[in-house]
Amino acid sequence: MTTIETSTTGFDQILEQRGVSRRDFLKLCGGVAVALGLSQAMIPKIAEALEASVIGKTQGALTPAIWLELASCTGCTESLAQVDTPDVATIVLDLISLNYAETLSAGAGYSLEEAKAQTIEAGGYLLFIEGALMEGWEGNALRIADEKGTEIVEHAAAHAIAIVCVGSCAVDGGWQSAHPNPGGAIGIQAYLNKAKAAGRIEKIPPIINVPLCPANPEHLVAVLVNAILLGRLPQLNSLGEPSLIFDQTIHDNCPRRGHFENGEFVYEFGSKEEARGYCLYAVGCKGPQTKSNCPIVRWNRRASWCVESGAPCAGCAAADPTKQGFNWVDLNAPFLNRFKNVGVAGLSIDPTFIAYGIAGLAVVALAIHGFGMKATGRTKEGAPFELERAWDSEHPDQAVGAAAAAKKAAGIEEVEPPSAQEAAPEAASGEATLDEAAPDTVDAADSATNTTLDTAPEANEAKKGGND
Repeated sequence: MTTIETSTTGFDQILEQRGVSRRDFLKLCGGVAVALGLSQAMIPKIAEALEASVIGKTQGALTPAIWLELASCTGCTESLAQVDTPDVATIVLDLISLNYAETLSAGAGYSLEEAKAQTIEAGGYLLFIEGALMEGWEGNALRIADEKGTEIVEHAAAHAIAIVCVGSCAVDGGWQSAHPNPGGAIGIQAYLNKAKAAGRIEKIPPIINVPLCPANPEHLVAVLVNAILLGRLPQLNSLGEPSLIFDQTIHDNCPRRGHFENGEFVYEFGSKEEARGYCLYAVGCKGPQTKSNCPIVRWNRRASWCVESGAPCAGCAAADPTKQGFNWVDLNAPFLNRFKNVGVAGLSIDPTFIAYGIAGLAVVALAIHGFGMKATGRTKEGAPFELERAWDSEHPDQAVGAAAAAKKAAGIEEVEPPSAQEAAPEAASGEATLDEAAPDTVDAADSATNTTLDTAPEANEAKKGGND
């Protein structure tokens, strides 16, 4: 039997013992840079930090870690565990001592629970939580090793250096808290805020939310690189998510965005528009309101991702982890409809239902108004008509007809202005105006006008005869 001698004198020897070449190691550094949203110029610095940290950690100072499995499908564990060398997760996870993980641990029963208790008592560990916490039935909706899940989380959180919520179920309750949520599922951050307000825990350690359903393993590796190897937590946004990963919408980097800008959409699956790769927004894609770098990091060793495989984004990273009851499932359902539901007072309401309700109320109001008009008799002779405006009757000196009334009272008769036809002959001859002209002149003008009009047909006939 050949014994492989372990050596910690050089980083290259460590890589060789793990079956990893230097070139593969640099690829993994590039993967970490992409997951963190960093430029390729950062690869040497990441490699340097990893090299120094790995040599130190393999000398017996592995960071302890506890992985709690709560109400979940273990999809996030599967996403992280099913990797092959030289995948990023395979190497980086060798840097932590995973003292407790129900799904991955070889041990079980009393010995495994004892390992967890000893790790918590020692403190200084990273706490990974997958799945939602169940508050139902006073915490008895979820029990592990004859202990309430709520008590396990409070106890473990009190001594952790940081909490990593892995996947959307742990972040905002996810599928487990979808309506009607009989077990009282809730996200970890929202629950710990309630526990602190109730005085059951004194402080909450830093919480790093890594959503998606399931969580992308490269996102988790990026968090580990920051927390363990670089010695600091990643920069977080207002939702406690790594900013470099979850601060841009999926729509910003989607390869189908050009079709969106051109107004080219898929309205029905199986159509020619779908075959041409048009934008899926009209069939329910939630990419414009979901923040994640999925189009960049992708899945399955960057082979593909949801939209590229032909499915609209379901928005599994779109909810607020600080608010109970607004998980990504309820807020984004129905997934294949253009409009998502709206959260109002803890209820998830279809916006089309709201629109139909408002339209129905308008129709009812108009009908009631019509019947009211009919009942009061206002529709028989139409609306009442004012012979004189109320304001004019109250202010006769300022009314529109006040000047005419004053002239009439003074006995001054108003003369109507001449028509254009009457004024035309005199304007052409430059004679006096109609007011100054003698009556005979006016009669003559009328006679001339009549003559011209009467003789016009004869002139036309004569002209016609001349043409013949």
